[in-house]
Amino acid sequence: METSELVTITLIVLQMIFCYTVFKLLIGEAKFSKLELLLLLISAPLMGILFLYTNFIGTIVMILSMLMLGIFFVNIKKLYITGALSYSLIIMIISDHISGLADAYIWNNTGVMIKVWDTLLHTTVGMGLAIVITVMVARIEPVIEKKVPFLSEFYPIISIMGIFMMVIYYSSIFLGKYLGNNVEIITLNLVFFIFYFFISIIAFLMYASSTRNRYETQQKELEYLSNQRYMDAMESQFKEISKFRHDYKNILTSMENFIMDRDMDGLDEYYHSMLKTSSKVIEQNDYKLEKLGNIQDRALKSILASKLITTQEKGIDARIEVTEIISKVNMNVVSLVRLMGIFLDNAIEELEELGEGVLSVAVYQDEKAVHLIIQNSCREDIPKLYQLKTKGFSTKGTNRGNGLSNVQDIVTEAENIRLATTIEHQLFTQKLVIEF
Repeated sequence: METSELVTITLIVLQMIFCYTVFKLLIGEAKFSKLELLLLLISAPLMGILFLYTNFIGTIVMILSMLMLGIFFVNIKKLYITGALSYSLIIMIISDHISGLADAYIWNNTGVMIKVWDTLLHTTVGMGLAIVITVMVARIEPVIEKKVPFLSEFYPIISIMGIFMMVIYYSSIFLGKYLGNNVEIITLNLVFFIFYFFISIIAFLMYASSTRNRYETQQKELEYLSNQRYMDAMESQFKEISKFRHDYKNILTSMENFIMDRDMDGLDEYYHSMLKTSSKVIEQNDYKLEKLGNIQDRALKSILASKLITTQEKGIDARIEVTEIISKVNMNVVSLVRLMGIFLDNAIEELEELGEGVLSVAVYQDEKAVHLIIQNSCREDIPKLYQLKTKGFSTKGTNRGNGLSNVQDIVTEAENIRLATTIEHQLFTQKLVIEF
């Protein structure tokens, strides 16, 4: 085998291993399993040999082999794996083209690279640039997630954009090779790649900003409707209390008659038939929303009112305790509503499945933080916590298992939020602490 062939195979091996490593970093998994690493080290030389003799087909097979490794060893949706792999390839393509221009304009190497040192220099520069770009992406991502708290909902679109971009990039590369790959074509391709990449990013950010504005408008509308339902419930409760006060006055008058006549048997019968039944009215769900009046934070109050009223309408026993005035919650409004919505929706669904049990909500604050506790009865055979928090896992069917994994993402992003989740004695408890 000639030197140029060995150089080509070595270059492909290094690029495949490095590209797959970048892919793992992009999805936040830096560790390799032993089997995964072994298969990568075995398949990389095979892809290098295949590329040497088939070029285009070898490239396709190499991409597919990395995709299969990702699908087999990474526990996320196939679309997200394909998207992340596409972006790792895009990073490698842009880095390789910049390195190619450095070869031509800085080191004056315009020919086909067959020298070991030329190849080593080209590869080192390309991979170094890829590392820089990957680190930049990793640092920019949290900033974007803060501005777009529901970024995870855009992952399908982001993945499809990456796949489409990768196809365009490789089409341009193979077209350039067909036309005779020279410095001018490499330069033109690089300018096109960067321009197309930034145009795609700008278009996505504009779309995300528009979606966020629309989402916040919808949240305000839902908040208004929730507050309206809360006010209606309070009005109904006030009427019931007024009615009960009138009835209670009549009850006391009746009791007075039994006592005056010393009719103990009649009083006993009257107590069991009327008083004991009437006392249960105080414990009805309709009288439990008044505690929400202590919450002055509009977002928190509206989501709690909406979900608790929904709980009552479903005939589920719901209890809320707010012992003091909660004026402000130091948390992004959208994230707060999403978290509480996920917690309460999961609790309601579990209680509906169970057919019995209680939903309890407690809100209090101390000098350092606001504490939110949501507790609900649950089944004995409820899955383990690590399963419930796994992205994609669900007990309710396919494409529904992202609730608690999204919660983990939101909590991880915020520095002032702590969450403790426990399952004990058929009680599922979420304790959220939001520091001031």
